[in-house]
Amino acid sequence: MQSLTSCQCSVCHECFGQHFTIAVRDKHIRDMVCPVCGEPDINDPEQLDSYFSTLDIQLRDCLEPEVYDLFHKKLTEHALMKDPKFLWCCHCTSGFINDGDQLKVTCLSCRKSFCAQCKKPQWEPQHQDLSCEQFQQWKRENDPEYQRQGLAGYLRDNGICPHCRFQYALTKGGCMHFSCSQCRYQFCSGCNNPYHKTGCKTPQCKMTGLHAHHPRDCLFYLRDWEPPRLQALLQ
Repeated sequence: MQSLTSCQCSVCHECFGQHFTIAVRDKHIRDMVCPVCGEPDINDPEQLDSYFSTLDIQLRDCLEPEVYDLFHKKLTEHALMKDPKFLWCCHCTSGFINDGDQLKVTCLSCRKSFCAQCKKPQWEPQHQDLSCEQFQQWKRENDPEYQRQGLAGYLRDNGICPHCRFQYALTKGGCMHFSCSQCRYQFCSGCNNPYHKTGCKTPQCKMTGLHAHHPRDCLFYLRDWEPPRLQALLQ
């Protein structure tokens, strides 16, 4: 049986190897957690660093060489994320260090371009000599689609990760527990507060399962109310 340092779960060697082979090949570095309980808490950087250093030793003996090399590539990218010059690609799962001062950057893996500051995935030539604010002003004045949709429409259809500022498309309805596809930060779509599994640092918090601390005006508390109750609240 195989076990991890983050929990007390035990997994057979074959299942352990299969779980992490799939996680390394198809998922984000922050998905490489216990297949039974999902520990450790991915929102605790110190806990993650200690966990990965031990996991590295365990995976060395149970993964195929090419899979282990890919794990190290993703582990390196995870470490580089602490560098303020590190950027996640807006088009694929790769990341890289941007040493230049140009707004337009090109991913070394997929070769697609995007803005290094506002992270807009679709690079437009008009952005070249304009700051992000100036470019937004240009779009308001010259882009028919932007004018038709308006800023309110854009914010309705798109969201921004509060941790890495990655922009993503929103769909109506569904769970308010979001997990960023780039940095795997887990947060509430209503208030942007983080979700915790264990080790919540909120004073006097006694919750042990997955949870977030929502302010009273968060949509989390209102989404299941019946229309008459909401109407009474607005009066």
